[in-house]
Amino acid sequence: MENTTQRLIPRSGLLQVATNYNRPSKEHFRYESRSDNKPSKMEVNRVFEKKFHYQKPKENTWQLPSPNEAFSEYYQFDTLQQLKPKLNDVKCKLNNYTIEDWSLHTRRQDPSNEIPWRLKNETKAEFVTVAWCKLFECLHAYPLVKGPHLNSLHLCELPGAFIAALNHYMYSTYKKEEVEWRWLSTTLNPYYEGNPTSGMITDDRFMFHTFDNWLMHDDFTGNIINRNHIEQMQEHCRKRLEDNVQLITADGSIDCVDAPDCQEEVVATLHFAELTAALCILADGGCFVVKMFTMFESTNVCKLFLLNCIFEEVHVFKPATSKRGNSEIYIICIGYRKQTKYLPELLQLMKENVGCANILPLFPRSYLPNDFFLQHEICARLFMNFQIEAIEANIQTYEVKPTRRQVIYKQHFRTETANEFYARYKVCSIAEQNKVLYGHQATEENCKSAPFCRGSYTEREMAKETTMEERIFSFHRYINNLEKILDFNYDIQFQEEYDTSTPELHIYRGAPFTELLSSLFAHPYVMQLHQKLKEMLNRDPIYMLKPNCIADDEEMQLNLNMHGYSLLPREYFIGLLDTIYEKQTRRIVLSNVAFLTHLSVSVLLSLALFVFGHLSISTGPNFQIELLAKCDKYTQDQMSALKRIRDLLAEDANVLCIMPIEKLHRNKFANTLMAYNNQLLMKNFKLALDN
Repeated sequence: MENTTQRLIPRSGLLQVATNYNRPSKEHFRYESRSDNKPSKMEVNRVFEKKFHYQKPKENTWQLPSPNEAFSEYYQFDTLQQLKPKLNDVKCKLNNYTIEDWSLHTRRQDPSNEIPWRLKNETKAEFVTVAWCKLFECLHAYPLVKGPHLNSLHLCELPGAFIAALNHYMYSTYKKEEVEWRWLSTTLNPYYEGNPTSGMITDDRFMFHTFDNWLMHDDFTGNIINRNHIEQMQEHCRKRLEDNVQLITADGSIDCVDAPDCQEEVVATLHFAELTAALCILADGGCFVVKMFTMFESTNVCKLFLLNCIFEEVHVFKPATSKRGNSEIYIICIGYRKQTKYLPELLQLMKENVGCANILPLFPRSYLPNDFFLQHEICARLFMNFQIEAIEANIQTYEVKPTRRQVIYKQHFRTETANEFYARYKVCSIAEQNKVLYGHQATEENCKSAPFCRGSYTEREMAKETTMEERIFSFHRYINNLEKILDFNYDIQFQEEYDTSTPELHIYRGAPFTELLSSLFAHPYVMQLHQKLKEMLNRDPIYMLKPNCIADDEEMQLNLNMHGYSLLPREYFIGLLDTIYEKQTRRIVLSNVAFLTHLSVSVLLSLALFVFGHLSISTGPNFQIELLAKCDKYTQDQMSALKRIRDLLAEDANVLCIMPIEKLHRNKFANTLMAYNNQLLMKNFKLALDN
């Protein structure tokens, strides 16, 4: 077969489509001369028409090769690789812009900026985010849902906006009594402290109320990049969705802000796992929506060829509400042909390669048809040019102060774009009782993305070469600002009385971890600071203040020299429970001890609920947590509770939590404990920097 990078003449229409999209319309440059200073209908429509449709040959020559040929050859396509530096040269123009100012500027310039606001405030839609808007567009622009009966699976889904958007679509498209929709989802689990903060979203507002619908696998990580976990998801879908998943979405990504030129390579392993999971689980005739970015690498070329071989239609779509200057696109796959020749054997091979660091292209170079590659190249150029055009326009408006007419025009453009969104997608409100979280109290986001990525790319790169003294000074300055932002300058005094009762335990099991990488029992800003300090100091800064424990009047040794200091050792809790059981201890005082894991917090709360009956938390004058028994002698139920908890910890190393998740978050106890941990950790961090 001829070299697939050879320049070919496309079939009629393909090149013309790309040309029309690549060049801004004449109207785009004439807006200032319009008498009404408003965008034309053509300009508004252009925001919504960033699309590409792969045209399959009538002869059906796009077919899967034998699985024996899979993962057998490494190669790249020269014409696609030449596009990478062209795009990166434009991205490099952003290197000296501070990320805070640039992000604010691009949001203001985005013509779709008004849409989320109107959905929240006028339509009163549930859990609206930009991701909500993007899926809502996909659902209306393509026939992804065939009727009111639907089973769906959502990969890499936190915080849950795709689920809320699909729910709104279902109940605004079909009558309430017609809708029969079941869904499952998976994501990196924010309740598992072995998952890194930098690699996951920690906003659990939606998950907290729908936790039973989230698949966290047998290790409780929620990590999709694991063959066993994909097979476990298959089994759950067989049992709970009757092996009939008609729609799968995959919105996964990895933060590439410090590697903007390598985004495609960084997310390749995740996207391969998403693709494998979806194709193993999706029902025949089903639809698949997956987020991707640029498509220059041979591995992505092969993924797109695979999708074209096994789906009736494959579209590439950049929603109007997707930020114009990024590389984000959505691959829309319609009509899964699950019985395609060689597909079952190929999926088995793909599962075996999930998690491999360096995955070769799926197919040999010679098996990719020239007509497919030509279309793919046109598609890659098309969306690259969309991005370049947006970046260049944003730079121009950033550097040159806009005129009054330009400001008014942008305002009109945003309004007209929002009007078109509402008209094109027939947006309407749905009844409160049809919302996913109906009946649950609204909760605020307490886990926003941490602000460690600040300044310009150039400044962040230069900071890597600074001296230790300069970095310490920078951390002190950051800590001072963080204390102001989070308002840490107050003493915590918390007391709670409980009527001791028979234990209502809920056991969560998973893979044990030996290092604390995240925690929802401290603010995300604080936890990211913890990770950065640990990397810089080569030691854990959590326990600079010496922790201790007093049981009645006897001090207990609290050995934290194991498990990297961050974790309260399981062995310690077993010893503490033994002491309480044997001596019927009336009072426990823990000083300078941070409770950061679900295991430690659930043990603490279970002791308060089932044994002691009184819990107090204070930060002044010392950091102390006190458990105080309300009676002089333990009852048989209290002794039984102590023994049961102790045996659980001693006999099963996979126990990660012993209380229901809903009792450990978003209540007065949880909020107080988080504030206590925040202040204690920040004090330790400052001591670590000073020593």
